[in-house]
Amino acid sequence: MLDLSAPAAERLLSSAPDPELARVSLSRVAEDPAAREILAGSEVLPVAARLLGYSTSATDFLVAHPGEAVALADVSARPRSELEVELADDVERLGLLQGLRRFRRRSMLRVAARDLSSAPLEDIVSEISDIAETCIAAACADAAPSGVAIVALGKLGGAELNYASDVDLVFVHDGSGPERQEAAERACAVLVRLLAETTAEGIAFRVDPTLRPGGKRGALSRSLEAMREYYATQAATWERQALIKARPVAGDGELGSGFVEAVSAFVFPEELPAAEIDEVRRVKVRLEEYVRASGKTGIEVKRGHGGIRDVEFAIQLLQIVHGRRDERLREPNTLRALLVLADEGYVGRDDAGALADAYRFLRTLEHRLQIVHDLQTHELPADTASRTVLARSLGMAGGEQLLAEYGRQTALVRGLHERLFYRPLLESFAGASAPRPGRDREATQELLAGLGFGRPATSYEVLAGLVDPSTRLGKVLAHVFPVMAPALALAADPDAALVRLERVVAASAGDERVADAIANDPTTARRLAHAVASSSFATDLLAGAPERVLAMQADAEPGDAQAELVSVVARYATRELAPNQTGAELSAVADRVVRDAVEAEGPDLPFAVIGLGKLGAQELNFASDLDVLFVYEGEGPDEFRRGAGLAERVLAGIRSAGWEPDADLRPEGRTGPLAKSFAAYLEYWERYAETWEFQSLLRARFVSGDEGLGRRFCSFASDFAYPDYLPVERVGEIRRMRERIENERVRPPEASRFHFKLGYGSLADVQFAVELSLMRFGGRHPEVRTRRTLDALERLARLRFIEDGAALALSEAFVFLSTLKDAIEVDRRVHAEAIPAAPQEQLALARRLGYEEYPRQTLLEDYRRVSRRARRAMERVFYEEEG
Repeated sequence: MLDLSAPAAERLLSSAPDPELARVSLSRVAEDPAAREILAGSEVLPVAARLLGYSTSATDFLVAHPGEAVALADVSARPRSELEVELADDVERLGLLQGLRRFRRRSMLRVAARDLSSAPLEDIVSEISDIAETCIAAACADAAPSGVAIVALGKLGGAELNYASDVDLVFVHDGSGPERQEAAERACAVLVRLLAETTAEGIAFRVDPTLRPGGKRGALSRSLEAMREYYATQAATWERQALIKARPVAGDGELGSGFVEAVSAFVFPEELPAAEIDEVRRVKVRLEEYVRASGKTGIEVKRGHGGIRDVEFAIQLLQIVHGRRDERLREPNTLRALLVLADEGYVGRDDAGALADAYRFLRTLEHRLQIVHDLQTHELPADTASRTVLARSLGMAGGEQLLAEYGRQTALVRGLHERLFYRPLLESFAGASAPRPGRDREATQELLAGLGFGRPATSYEVLAGLVDPSTRLGKVLAHVFPVMAPALALAADPDAALVRLERVVAASAGDERVADAIANDPTTARRLAHAVASSSFATDLLAGAPERVLAMQADAEPGDAQAELVSVVARYATRELAPNQTGAELSAVADRVVRDAVEAEGPDLPFAVIGLGKLGAQELNFASDLDVLFVYEGEGPDEFRRGAGLAERVLAGIRSAGWEPDADLRPEGRTGPLAKSFAAYLEYWERYAETWEFQSLLRARFVSGDEGLGRRFCSFASDFAYPDYLPVERVGEIRRMRERIENERVRPPEASRFHFKLGYGSLADVQFAVELSLMRFGGRHPEVRTRRTLDALERLARLRFIEDGAALALSEAFVFLSTLKDAIEVDRRVHAEAIPAAPQEQLALARRLGYEEYPRQTLLEDYRRVSRRARRAMERVFYEEEG
């Protein structure tokens, strides 16, 4: 006997989403004796309390038809065959129109009861879809028993239908001609009425046939040939996108399969214009603008920010792009498609898992919203009481927890959506559908030869190993190869670049993080290809610790210093960094190396490292030495000994990290002590320092150690570097120093023309011109003071201390020659001072710099032009009249 006032019943009711609603609803249904007897069952009452304590539509149905309460006695999933028998019994008892509706409501009642008991989403949407297909098949058998195929799109096509979803249907008929057209449309109209006409029992399913060709104004049904012609010549991008979900669900199965096969060529075309990708994105933006205009961005579970549509559009765009070459991606179901994208390496496993879980949460939330009144709604309730009930139906404590979880999940979805939907380089996969690399030997070798590989047969073997489908990384590399191929092809030796990539991949075997990093963001793949194509030393670093590939990701967390160096190489090689940015990035890595070395020693007295030269100016090249000075606070032999010991150990630490420090710019050079006290530096500058030493202080910058000491050092150094007045004698010293460097250190003398460090029109010309000008004018005009070359030229030109033409020529030379130096040093990280003499090496250098037409000759012509202008500009600065 059902006694809702018993303690056990009270405890049961208290666990319902809305305990009071559960009490009232159970009482209403239990007014019927037969229903009361069913509800009193120990296994039925908990199920009924959860359902009726949440869904008013379920209560209304059972009050109207109390005998249907028996459905709650067994809410387990029904196979399609049992659903068909159940519907047949209803049709026989009630007639087709009412039988369809009674069957649908009872079946949904049973599914909702199981849903509220935390059944998996996949099981719920699968059975809802089966229920819809059973109804459609019965209606089709009556209205169009032959010659018509019913193809589902949308959520029914994906077998992931909601409780209150419309069913998106397209009708295809056999034959042709006006009479056949009229008969088919008449039959389809009857079918729609059987499902969607409102009766006392409501409807079976709302049918939406507007996704058909021509929309609402188009023919309700078309022949297969007419369908093929429409999608080939008239369909918009969004119409072809909708066909990803196409699946025959009733009627002539052979005809339905023929339709899906026929339109597949338009969904996944051999030639995909990049504009199609942009159009999919524009459609999504228009949908977002519509929701934003309605003010529902934050509460619309389906179309709002981070909602269900964000998941679906991201997955479908990847299907459109990659499904042309990979038929496994032509999967109508969202979660199964996402699983394939992850398994085949198009999306990282972690991202795919997080997106799948968020999608399940959002779809379950959508179901809860629709179960209440059996209405198509997607908005979170505004009132606190309704949100609390909704939260409890999801197993949460209250509305605040629900809103917090909803915010977390939608933020996660939005982030992943933007990463996938607006994935960098996605357009690289547009164009013709190329053969999958390593699968078709002849086609792949032709592709490699066309890209400039000198040994395509050998490189094919290497590539086939790289894209081995038995490994996850192999699958990932196979589909990102269109992004990587141009970088490898532009290498000085493409075949060697591919072998270097093989080394990194072999070292990465079994590391899922590397595969996921490349799968999640093609930019990582592009950077990796450019890094191995341009740099042997970066390849060595990656092969030695393949997790350093992770440093190439757009949002990478800082790794070790070597990983950060590899990241700089990659971004330099992809031309993401301008020359001045490359120097700054390299300097940031060097600063970290110095910092780590100092921290490892734990100085026991105030101690600082000062950067000079390119380190101080933050203009390092790939093989630059690190010019450093060491200063400590204190006097006496003990502090001297400790300071010198610290300096020696810091130098050793820097070397062990793979960098070459140079402390030779210290007072007295190599013969002087490694470290001096601050007071000793001041005394030296006051009494003994030469002009070139003051010149070197122009770039003094605190790098690591005691910050207060370092800042004071640099402040005093600046006072000495920028005199109020630069005597003519010192100007002469600087001029003679420049001449002596070129005459004595460039051997043989005729090499000066292509010695970009010290020769004619070289970086030294730029440096000396800038530093002389800074020493001339920086004392009286502090606004020109800066350590950086390009900034100095811009400030000096703005104040008319250097002519605009000279500043422009010197700036151009600095950028061009720095880029040249980086392009040589990035390969082996060996110090370079001149253009290589061998023509073949000059050609390789020109290609690395991006020269395409007559690369070697054009590079040399550019060098002559830039260096000639730089020398003239330097001479104008050096020998201008003193003002």
